[in-house]
Amino acid sequence: MKRCEDFKELILTDYIDGELDKDLAGSIEDHLLDCSECRAFFKEVKSNTASPFQQALYQPVPAELWDTIKQRIEEKGHVVSPLEYFIDKIKGLAAFPRIVPVFASLVLMFLAGSVTLNTIQIQRAQEKDQGEYLVSLLSSTSSSSKTDSSDLGTPIEHYFL
Repeated sequence: MKRCEDFKELILTDYIDGELDKDLAGSIEDHLLDCSECRAFFKEVKSNTASPFQQALYQPVPAELWDTIKQRIEEKGHVVSPLEYFIDKIKGLAAFPRIVPVFASLVLMFLAGSVTLNTIQIQRAQEKDQGEYLVSLLSSTSSSSKTDSSDLGTPIEHYFL
């Protein structure tokens, strides 16, 4: 059965168009003589797919169409830098005027949020610095009062000082 599936695929693609080499075409024809299922498949393909186009008149393709196809192929091969790609996408946004205000609003909200968050972080850092400064001042005065009372020495010094 695998062999029949392979032959059916070849019949659909290259055999019906006469594109196969003689050896492979001969093996398909030999198989068609032996296999009634593949022979019926070939007749159906030929009547439904190939025959309608055999009566069609040849129409030359306009030169403009070939030029357009060639240009698009060359554009596909053209490597675009990331900056060029980004600029083209921004230009594409201009084609959709409803998207531009939404995009601008999002950018403004991001900037406002960033500024607000930065301001809050700066205030917290300043408050922390002030708190640490006050703690250092208070600890230095409390430690100096402790050292003063212990450095008094004799009871007479303690009485007069």
